[in-house]
Amino acid sequence: MSGSDPQGLYQALGIDPSASAEDIKSAYRRLAKETHPDTSANASTEKFQRISAAYEVLGDPQKRAHYDSATYQASTQEAEEHVLDPICCSRCGQVTAQPRHVVFFRVYSYIVGTTRTPVQGIFCASCAKKEGLKSSIITLFTGWWGVPWGPIYSIGSILSNGFGGKHDQAADERLLWYNTLAFLSRGNLQLAYALATLSKRTRDKEISKNAADLAKQLENAGADSRQAKLRNPWKISALYGAGHLLMAFALPGTIGLLIYADSQRGPPHSDYGYTAANIYSAPPSSIQYNPAMQKQPAKPSVPTCVTLPFNGKLLGPNQLLNSGGHSLEIRNGSSGNAIIKLREEFSRTVVAAFYVSSNQTAQIEGIPDGRYRVQYAFGDALDATCNSFVELSGAGQFPQAEALETERTATQIVTQVLTYTLYAVPAGNVTPQHISVEEFDR
Repeated sequence: MSGSDPQGLYQALGIDPSASAEDIKSAYRRLAKETHPDTSANASTEKFQRISAAYEVLGDPQKRAHYDSATYQASTQEAEEHVLDPICCSRCGQVTAQPRHVVFFRVYSYIVGTTRTPVQGIFCASCAKKEGLKSSIITLFTGWWGVPWGPIYSIGSILSNGFGGKHDQAADERLLWYNTLAFLSRGNLQLAYALATLSKRTRDKEISKNAADLAKQLENAGADSRQAKLRNPWKISALYGAGHLLMAFALPGTIGLLIYADSQRGPPHSDYGYTAANIYSAPPSSIQYNPAMQKQPAKPSVPTCVTLPFNGKLLGPNQLLNSGGHSLEIRNGSSGNAIIKLREEFSRTVVAAFYVSSNQTAQIEGIPDGRYRVQYAFGDALDATCNSFVELSGAGQFPQAEALETERTATQIVTQVLTYTLYAVPAGNVTPQHISVEEFDR
């Protein structure tokens, strides 16, 4: 068993302690398929449980930080009997007197999906600041474009990266105390004394007491108390913090100013009598003014729905097969009521249809695994069955098919939630496709 893998969790997944979060997830998925009783002829319940237990710790950034810091444990007696190696930075490999286990986040967006990936390790202060800056720059260019979580995750991650990343105080205290004993074992009494002075202020009562006793012994051995104060390398400079604040708020601030300036200016008119169109147009409203309507003959009366369905009501037969499946949330910000249809991508079968009132949000659950397209339509009134509009004022679908797949671990079942909005997003990167009435009703 490796000294940096005290319980063999990295070994169980077949990866190195410096592995990234993506490497850990990939290794777990591969080994889970190879050992799970339901998916492999070479199934092993014992191995699967071992793999799942390892992933439960290493797949969680905070639990992994505690595990990594637990590697560095020693007593004063061990420091007197053995020479201990001081902790080195996981990036530059250099010895660092005041290490920290830090987690930075990078955000990646894929139009309607957003992921937040941790990048963690034991850092020296210099490498931590470089990694924080790198992760924030990556997030600045890749994180904003997902709806709706891209901007939220991006702002939070950039601010966290800019102010030192996420780190656990208890883990940092253990690392500092280990280094105190390591430098003591190597005869560097002055540095050991300075680190012991810092360790006296820890929240861990045992470390605090041992550090106070060691500091007193080193003072008696000739350590200079006037040189006990070390520079704090983790202090964030005003320039570094300001740079991250600028990255966090420059893009949304610029978009807000452009929207405000455009609203004050009004739509530009040309000499040929038409107005400039928005790049992303809203879905058609259920009520559209048409000057020619007053001249059209009255249409025959058609029986209509007496009582409108409640928001989120399922319409007609549906094929939702289980209660623990995936979810679809629709935010209807338009001025008209809408009918939403969820179709299987290849068979075009309608899995579910439901009603979403104007300016309301509705959600359905129990969607089985598969690939789906989301279609929508607006209209003035529902027919007598209350399941479809008498006449559609417009219909469309979101261009990208969504693949829904349930993830199963030893302790939980993870399903997905899809969220779509039925109103224009300024400078948005999703443009719905218009479809015919026949295609929607098919």
